[in-house]
Amino acid sequence: MRFAFASFRYFPFGGLEKDMLRMAECAAARGHEAVILTGAWEDDKLPDTPGITVEIVPTRGKSNHARAASFCRNIKEVIAQGNFDCVLGLNRIPGCDFYFAADNCYAVEMPKKHAKWVLKTLPRYRTYLALEEAVAGKDSKTVILYIADHQKRDYQSCYATPDERLVLLPPGMNPACRRSANALETRAAKRRELQISDDQFMLLLVGSNFRQKGGDRAIRALAALPENIRSNCRLIFAGADKPDFCLKLARELDVVENIRFIGPRKDVPELLVSCDVLLLPARNEATGTVIVEAVSSGAPVIASGECGYAKYAALAGSTVLPEPWQDSAFPRAIEELYLDRERALRHAVEYSSTVNYTQRADRTIDLMEDFAK
Repeated sequence: MRFAFASFRYFPFGGLEKDMLRMAECAAARGHEAVILTGAWEDDKLPDTPGITVEIVPTRGKSNHARAASFCRNIKEVIAQGNFDCVLGLNRIPGCDFYFAADNCYAVEMPKKHAKWVLKTLPRYRTYLALEEAVAGKDSKTVILYIADHQKRDYQSCYATPDERLVLLPPGMNPACRRSANALETRAAKRRELQISDDQFMLLLVGSNFRQKGGDRAIRALAALPENIRSNCRLIFAGADKPDFCLKLARELDVVENIRFIGPRKDVPELLVSCDVLLLPARNEATGTVIVEAVSSGAPVIASGECGYAKYAALAGSTVLPEPWQDSAFPRAIEELYLDRERALRHAVEYSSTVNYTQRADRTIDLMEDFAK
């Protein structure tokens, strides 16, 4: 079969993009032809997996929303001429057979951030809202593959999307994050590379948007720790984002010496094994795939209740900070984990052997195959 995977852009450090590539690889492994349709391929190399090709769809526009609208217009002809058996949209792209809902419902989330009069004046809001309605609305035939329980409720409250057009996918993650037999050696080597000693407490925050992921919350929590604990902590930021606002806050709170920004990384599995706790105090996170990656690697987690996958942290015995958010609860949770870190790490490692969160790509291709039959 010939499957298309459509996305506005590809860059190698995004969770959505990693999901797309795993799905394409799964399709190719089953003998299908996988074609990635994208407006921009922002990587040094193309996929080297046999059966996967990349096709650039021309787009125009100075803003992200203008380029998105242009992509959606131009891809119609590409799909019509492509002789595809099934098309999966990784963004809100009208006309696809499936939509992989990596982001929360736009109509629900945006009014939380802006007043109604502001939204009325934003072309970006109008554009993305129109695209979402074209995908989720009653006149659409697109099946929404959602990944967090609340998404079904949100789409149905806004668009009355029928049950038969909403399918829940299992968690998906990089299989390399599953704890390996040589995890202790990997941990020691990575900590040496990062110049973090065995007795220091390594806090890790992974993401491509530090503000959304709660980077400032992590810095404030670090600063609020008792001095004897704070001095022994190292907070590592890994992700493709500018550290400016985090650095400014760290300087103001006099914790800049305890923080390091290491940029976008392809060694996240090794970083998870080497840390003492994965932090995800996110303000808005549809899932937080790094949570299940951390659980699988044997790392304790502290996450906000806003994360769709916070329930997996709770199942693993890790800490979920409830909403509404309270700044004072975060440093307390870090301090408790620090004082009980040996037991917490031992429990996390034991639990990691009981779970498998790598089935999303297989389930997605199952659905695409069933559709195409």
